[in-house]
Amino acid sequence: MPYLPQKVYEWLRWIVSIVIPALIVLYGVIGNTLQIPYTEVVLTIAGAVDVFLGTIFGISKIAYDKSKLEDK
Repeated sequence: MPYLPQKVYEWLRWIVSIVIPALIVLYGVIGNTLQIPYTEVVLTIAGAVDVFLGTIFGISKIAYDKSKLEDK
């Protein structure tokens, strides 16, 4: 039984795979251009969080697809 409605899941997956990486790049460009302190630290942490979330969503997708195949 899924815990999230399909639309919510797809919306969150879009945020994790498109929006967050784009924001990380945007912050990196602006931070380096304006020489904002600790830009590299923020980018490293944000990138790690995004990879973690992407991995969780990827594992969830594989498990969901597998369960759908077993239901048939």
